[in-house]
Amino acid sequence: EVYDELVKVVTIPGFRTGKAPKDLVKKQYAKDAREEVLKRLIPDAYRKAVEEHKITPVGMPDISDLKFDEGKLLSFKARIDTRPEFKLKNYKALKLERKKVDVKAEDIDKTIESLRGVHAKYTDADDRPVAMGDYVIADMDCLVDGKPFHKKRENVWLSVDKESFIPGLGEKLVGMKKLEERDIESALPDKYPDKALAGKKAVYHVKINGIKVRELPNLDDEFAKDLGKENLSALKEEVAKELESRMKASSEIDLENQLLKKLMDDNNFAVPATFVKRQTDFMVENSKRRLEEKGFKREELDKKDDEFRAKCKDDAVRQVRLLFILDEIARAENIEADESDLQNSYNSIAIQANTTAEEVKKHYEKEEMVDNLLEKIREEKTIDFLLKNAEITEK
Repeated sequence: EVYDELVKVVTIPGFRTGKAPKDLVKKQYAKDAREEVLKRLIPDAYRKAVEEHKITPVGMPDISDLKFDEGKLLSFKARIDTRPEFKLKNYKALKLERKKVDVKAEDIDKTIESLRGVHAKYTDADDRPVAMGDYVIADMDCLVDGKPFHKKRENVWLSVDKESFIPGLGEKLVGMKKLEERDIESALPDKYPDKALAGKKAVYHVKINGIKVRELPNLDDEFAKDLGKENLSALKEEVAKELESRMKASSEIDLENQLLKKLMDDNNFAVPATFVKRQTDFMVENSKRRLEEKGFKREELDKKDDEFRAKCKDDAVRQVRLLFILDEIARAENIEADESDLQNSYNSIAIQANTTAEEVKKHYEKEEMVDNLLEKIREEKTIDFLLKNAEITEK
């Protein structure tokens, strides 16, 4: 059948389109024909096998042991993850505690102080040695066991105080002058992310490029006006509203986390290994990327791949289990995402990305991510349903 179709469309030198002998078409297009036959037969045979054995697959099959010779029966193996079978525990009227939103005067004062810090001015003090409370701009190398610990950092700002992340570094910078270089010994923190290095002695080679003094703006109406507010009282009111909004958001996130934890704790069942591997891969890569941004070398992180995977695996299993739990609840409650939900998401994403909903839609369709977005919306609607049906007390 495939060769008959090819004869009608292929072009072979010396013959008009559709007039080439089938034997010649077979000779030149054998590989293309074989691939086309497999494309047609394998999905059809797989579908029939799934229906015959009453299997509920999740994900795509892994095809192996393919045997296909002209004139003989086609055979292959399809390995597939199946949907886990489990009985949902009661998911309505779950008991949750919502944190009460309570903005205190000290919270407002702390935020105002933080704003003063953001708008502080830094003046040069290069004509004198470094003093406690200063800031220095420095180049910094670090050696552990005589080997470079991370890439050289240039013109990094360091706070000269006793609360430095690197124990003792602040005090040992005191007295240095501009362009002076010094080796400073310090022990890495006991809670350092890399346990193999935690507590080890490190040698920091520091070169001072500049010394700065931090000057905070006065806490008065002029400061408030610089931030676009009428006076200091209006600024404090605005800060109180913002803090209340943040606390409410934090409280809702905490409430959702309680809900999801209860679902995972109450419903314990085995999940497909390939799903766990995929989720573990995703979590490991995220962890490495965050540490790489903090200056860790990628090649060193890759050497600890097994350690990362061991740390992530349990969480990966729980997160995969949660996906199936939420899907089962959505099925039970007939929760679906429709076109209007999709359009609302496009609108929301467009606002955040400062573009149009039409552009967002085109992007998701081009990247074939619409189904993923629909699944995400369905999960969010399911969580909203569960929260609406939960028993929530305020604490």
